[in-house]
Amino acid sequence: MDVDPDMSSLQAMEKENKEFIREYTQRWRVTAAQVNPFLLEKEMVNLFVNTFKALYFEYLVGSSAQYFSDLVAIAERIEQAIRVERIIDSTEEERSTQ
Repeated sequence: MDVDPDMSSLQAMEKENKEFIREYTQRWRVTAAQVNPFLLEKEMVNLFVNTFKALYFEYLVGSSAQYFSDLVAIAERIEQAIRVERIIDSTEEERSTQ
């Protein structure tokens, strides 16, 4: 028996280690579209931010994004900055030394 996703299941979603922001966003958004009643833009922004771990979360929560599309653009810029090592992800360093 399939159960429709709710706000709790959205908040429990996580970006997988090697998953790109764009892939994660699409996966999250498909699930969010199934939530009934439909989510308000502000609810989507808050839920989406809360699915991220440390580094992304710190930058996203500090942003002033009011729209989901703006938040995604910010997350993609963070991802790019990490890739070119303008932002250092200390959690990755900790994982590789353990």
